[in-house]
This record gives sequence, C-alpha cells and structure tokens, in this order.
Amino acid sequence: MKFLLHFSRLFVGNLFIFSGVVKANDPLGFSYKLIEYFEEFGTNWDWLIEIAMPLAAAICIVEIVLGIAVLVGYRMKQVSWVLLAMILFFTVLTFASAVFEIVRSCGCFGDAIPLTPWESFYKDLILLALILILFVKRNVIEPFTEIKPSLVYFLISVAVMGTLSYQLNWEFPLILTGIVLGGSLVMFMINKQQQAMVAVLVSLISSTVFSVNCVMHLPQMDFRPYAEGKNISEQMELPENAIQPVYENILTYKNKTTGEEKEFTQENYPWDDDNWEWVNTESKLVKEGDVAKITDFSVVDESGNDITYSVLDEELIFLTIMYDLGKTDVSKIDAINVIAKQAEADAIPFAALTAATAEYSEEFRHQYQTPFPFYTTDGIVLKTIIRSNPGLVLLSKGTVVAKWHSNDLPTYQEINEQYFLDK
Repeated sequence: MKFLLHFSRLFVGNLFIFSGVVKANDPLGFSYKLIEYFEEFGTNWDWLIEIAMPLAAAICIVEIVLGIAVLVGYRMKQVSWVLLAMILFFTVLTFASAVFEIVRSCGCFGDAIPLTPWESFYKDLILLALILILFVKRNVIEPFTEIKPSLVYFLISVAVMGTLSYQLNWEFPLILTGIVLGGSLVMFMINKQQQAMVAVLVSLISSTVFSVNCVMHLPQMDFRPYAEGKNISEQMELPENAIQPVYENILTYKNKTTGEEKEFTQENYPWDDDNWEWVNTESKLVKEGDVAKITDFSVVDESGNDITYSVLDEELIFLTIMYDLGKTDVSKIDAINVIAKQAEADAIPFAALTAATAEYSEEFRHQYQTPFPFYTTDGIVLKTIIRSNPGLVLLSKGTVVAKWHSNDLPTYQEINEQYFLDK
C-alpha cells in the first residue's frame, strides 16, 4: 500500500504540474476552449464568458500549485478535497462531452497533446482512482522529515518532466519543476518545517508570472500549425502515403408486399428480387483516414474572390490579424499603419485578415485610415494563427517567418535588419 501511495503522489503531482504548465503557456487559447464548453452546454451565464480568460489562467495556476503540494505533502487534508472535487467535475464533464459529442478536443493539455473526449474521460478515470487513494490516505501524508525521500521525489519528477519536455521539444516544464523541487531541497537543509510551504509559495508565484507573461505576449512555445517556421500550404495537403478514409455504401430497399424498409450493403442487396424496390443509397464512413493539419484556412477579398493561394504564394507579405474588429486594441493601429506604409514603399504586400463583414471592415478602415486592404478569414482560424488582436504575421511563400503580439510590435527597421526584407 505504501508503494501505491507513493506512485499515486508522483503520478498525480507530475500530471497536474504538466497539465497546468502546457495550458498556462497559452491561457488565451484555454479560455477559448472554456467558452466553447460554456456555449455548447447552453449556459446563459454571460459573466462566465466575460471572465473566461482570468478563469483559464487561474485554473492553470491552481493545477500547478496542487501538483507541487501533492509532491511535497503540503496540507494534504485540504488539498485532497480540492483534487477530488476537481477530478469529479472534469470526469462528469468529459463523459458528457464524449457521449453527446459536444466538444471534439477537451483541451486538457492545450494544443501540445490533443485528446479526444473519450481519451480525456479515460485519463480522468485513472486520475480519479489515484486521487481517491490520496483522499483516503490524506491524514497520513505529511511533508518529508528526511532528505532521502525528498531527493527521490525530486529525481523521479525531474526524470518524468525531462522526458515530457524532450517529447515536446520544450524545456520549461522541466525547468519549473526542477527549480521548485530543487529549491525545496535547499530549503529542507535550512528549515525543513517550512520547506513544503515555501515550495508551494514559489510554485504559486512562478506559475502566476509565467501565465501573465503568456497573456501579455505570445505563448512561450507555439504548438499550433501556424507556428514560426511552419508552412501553411504544405499543411493544407496530405502526403502521398496518407491513410485514406474508408466508406461503405448503405442501400435502403422497400419490400413491396409488407412495406418494410431494410438496409443492405453492396454485397447482399436484393438486386435480383423484384419484390424489393430501391429507396436511397447513403455513403457511411467505416474508418477515418488522415486529415490535413490545416483544413479551414482561406482568404476572401472584398469582392468575394478566394485569394488564399495568391496570399500564400507571395515572396513576402505582412498580415495583421484582427479577428474581431469590435475587440481590437485600436491603440496599436497607428504603429501598424507605419509598418504598412514602409512595407508598401519596399513593394511588400500588407493586408488585414478579419472575420468582420466587408461593410464593417470598410468602416473600420476609413475610421483609422489604414493603408491596406481587409480580407475575410474564419474567426476561429484567426484566433488560432496568433493570440493577439491585433497581431502581426510575416509570411514568405506560405511559411510563417515571424509573429508579433501587439505589445511587442517592432519597428519596420528592426524587422528589416533581422529578416533582410530589402535583399
């Protein structure tokens, strides 16, 4: 039982830290997922949508702090209740989502590791079983009084986070865990009575700073198909060796004598029986095939023409992303206009992508004297491309060269010096 308890602490603690970190990397993206849940479940609580972003950041921070608390044994009587309440809520949520096909991806690990609702539900069942063990044993879990078990927990956690960080090609989960638990070891030698509390406090401060920084700027690590260095055109197509979907034709026939309608396959339909007459044929998906990483990127000009590949074929092009003109930070428009005018002087195309109507876009363009055209793109796609409204993207032949949050807009000269636009 002691081994199972230690395993539960290590598994639950590290999973909560990892889940919290990958979502804290993109709180705005996680808030979009929360809003999707709110809307799909039909809640009329508009105030929840209004606080979705801070709520998303808070959930990420709480997950990280709870994970550290489990590993260092801090106030487990209270922590176990919070863990149990959270896992019960999310287990019911993912089960309902899976059964009723409400949300296709749960968002448990952000864009880093997409899970289907059923995969997320099975993951929550495992977590529920392990958290129940922690809950039953909550009265005996205390901070370690000897350095050896603390060191073992530190080494195992670093190994786990190191493996996960390597898989994601992103070292931050390892760095955060190593600093917090490593600091706890140092504190153990100074004042072991306070080491657990200090570890939790450090995790609270560091995760809060990290989460806020990822809101005020772009995510530290971009796991989306529009990350810097990725080619949009290539991801819109499947490779030659892609697995193709398998369909089966279902034929419905009606019995002339009884009026009964019955479904058949192409192997057994009554083609030679005059007593059956054909009603309809439906193609049914039997096995899913590979899907392109990008399936919904399109650009439409003010005349309604699809200019997607014209945009992606440009040697260089600036795109300012304003998915919702009503929520765009207009204080950044002047800086964007300056970049656009200087790009135009160097014969580099510049355009805005928005989900707004052509009429609203034209009104906005005149109001803020923007020297570039506005094209239409799906709002969800735009929010996926960059977590900023407005944001700035530089493309070269469909490849994302660079992206900038509105809080980090460079001057045109800085962009030119770094990316040699005039060469």
